[in-house]
Order: sequence, then C-alpha cells, then structure tokens
Amino acid sequence: MTAHDAASILRRGEQQASIAIVFLVLSWIFIALRIWTRTYVISNFGWDDFAMILAGMIFTVYCAAMLYLEAHGGGTHITTVPDLIRLTKWVIISEAAYLITVMVLKISLGIFFARIVIQRWQLLTIHCTVGINVVSSIASLFYVIFRCGSNPDNYVYQQLEWKCAPRVLDRFFAYQSAAVTTLTDCIFAILPIFILWNASMDRRSKISVGLILSLAALGCICSMIRFQYVDGLTQIEDFFWNAVNIGIWSTIEPGAGIIAGCLATLRPFLKRFFLTAMTIRYSASRNTKEISQSLRPGKNHSQKGAGQSDIHGSRAGIGQVVKLISETSKTNESESDILLHKENSDLNSWKTNCSLELDRRTSHPNQMRKNIPITRDRLLVEACERPLPPLPKLAPSNGNGKG
Repeated sequence: MTAHDAASILRRGEQQASIAIVFLVLSWIFIALRIWTRTYVISNFGWDDFAMILAGMIFTVYCAAMLYLEAHGGGTHITTVPDLIRLTKWVIISEAAYLITVMVLKISLGIFFARIVIQRWQLLTIHCTVGINVVSSIASLFYVIFRCGSNPDNYVYQQLEWKCAPRVLDRFFAYQSAAVTTLTDCIFAILPIFILWNASMDRRSKISVGLILSLAALGCICSMIRFQYVDGLTQIEDFFWNAVNIGIWSTIEPGAGIIAGCLATLRPFLKRFFLTAMTIRYSASRNTKEISQSLRPGKNHSQKGAGQSDIHGSRAGIGQVVKLISETSKTNESESDILLHKENSDLNSWKTNCSLELDRRTSHPNQMRKNIPITRDRLLVEACERPLPPLPKLAPSNGNGKG
C-alpha cells in the first residue's frame, strides 16, 4: 500500500464528489428541457424519452452511491473490516447502477436513431448494436452481483479468503463491458454521417442537424478515456484508492451521454426560442422608433386631409385577409397612396407555428401523412404553403375626383 499525504487524499475525494454533483444537475436540466420540447413544443413524446428519463433516474442512484462512498472513505485507504463490508455493498450498488444506466441510455439512443434512419441496413445496424450492448450489460450485471456469492454480507470475507471468482474473469467482464460500450458509442457517432449523406436537405440544414447528431461523439470520447482506467476495478489490494479514476470516468461517461442525447432533441425548442427572441427584439425596436418619431416637432404622422384613402392590411391566423377602407372627400379630391399595415408580431408568431409544425412532421419521417393529427399548427402550415391572393389595385387619380 502506497502512502499518500492528507491533502492529496482530500483533493481526490472532493474531485469525485464535485463531478458527480455537476453531471447529476446538468443531466436533469437537459432531461427537463427534452421533456418540455417533446411535450409542449412538438407534442411528440416517445419511447426514447421514457427510456432517457429512466436512465436519468438510475444515474441519480449511481451518483448517490458515489457521494455516499466519498463521504465515508471512498478514495482513501480503507483498512478496517466493518468499513470494508459497509462500503463494498455501496460499490456493488454503484457498479450495478452504472451498468443499467448505460444499457438504458443506449436503448434510448437506439430508439431515437431508429426514428430518423432511412435505409434498412441502418436500422439493422442499430438493432444489432443495441442488442449486443444489452446482452453485455446484463451479463456484467449478474457477474458484479454474484461474483462472491449471493449474500453481500459475506462478500468481503469471501474476497479475503480468495473464494470469489478468479481475477482473470474480473478483467474479462470489465474489459468486455467497456469495449462493447465504446464500440456502441463509436457506431452512434458515425451513423449520422450516413443518415445525412443522401438526405433531401439543403447544406445549411445538414450542417446544423449534423452538429447536433454528432454530439454522440462526446460519449465515444468519454468511453475511450474510461477504457484505460478499467483495470482499477480489478485491483483487490487497496481497491477504494485505486478505483477513484475509473469511478470519476464512470460518472462522466453516462452523464455526458445523457446530456448529448437530450441536446439532439432540442432543435425545435432552440428554434422557437430564437424566433421568439427575434420577435420581441423587433417589436421593441419598432416601438422605440415610433415613439421617437412621434416626439419630433413639426411632424404629424396622422394627418387627416379633405381626401383620404386608408388601407389596413392584416394577416391574422390563416385567413390571409386584406381589408381595404377607402374614403373620398366632398371636394372630389382623392389620394392614390396605399398604406399597408401588417402586425409583424402576429406574422412572426404565425411563421414560428409553421416552422414548429414542420418539425413535428419530420420527427416521424417513416410515418404517412395521414397518421399525423390535424392540429391548428398543421392548418397553419397548409395555409402557409398556399400562395397569397393578389392585392386589389386602386386606379390612379385623374385630378377630377374620378378613378
């Protein structure tokens, strides 16, 4: 056993606890944004969302176990048998929670990619990848729980007497689980390239969607880094000190995967957010401009002459109605100026609903159009796709009061 100073031991434990808290909080923030997007923005809550919520719940159990281990001696040199018995139970809980979290997370990502793939070989690749990951995770889960017998109270005594599974088997299950997880993450990182290659989208849309879907590469990178610390799980001597690095990266990997998986679904939310922000900014600048113009001396922007012709245009909802109001004076004078007023805030809101309805349609590209419910936003989109009726023309004035 290597001696370490108190400062390094304290710093090691604080680092482990801080990472667990940060990724736990960030994970639930992005899960909440995903729920909001799928429920209120596009009304398309699916099984991948249920799986992601379940992954977040199990990840919470994992982080709680890590915090308990850190508070009771994790990351230090444990020498007493009672402490070993108590902490070993929480190690089993944390390892089991990690395996289940990763398994459910891959299921959620698999369902998500299965909803947007086009070709059959891509769908088969997803099914095979997720299936292999599930089998590997379940096998590792049973090994972690029963490697020293079915009674957790005897786990430490069995280990001290070398009556548990051999160390070579420990390394096999540890490395095969890490290898399968890394391979799954790499496949999910490469798959968006093939999905977008033949997609009927403009280059700008491909780039934006590709950047979002490529977030799966974040999980691949974390899995690769974690892979080099896997041997810490097989170190029986001074386990709680040697397992700190693998514990830290076992927190970062699923946490980053949950965040990336949720970010990939937030495009409709971000689109609505930026469109709303632009609408508010435009309305504020417009009001400021009108107020500044009204305060200028010598100008009256609401002139009422003897002859007046006002045209008020409004595009409210899907009606696309243009209302013309024309008044002529008693002196037979007329004006040919047309003043067309549009409620820009309503129009921007209308365009936002059109865009979000299109996002709702494209979220299920494999479904027929008839399966999409007829909603108000769908009617808005269909109205948006129709050409605007031509505006009526006013005859020019001939100076005699006759058009």
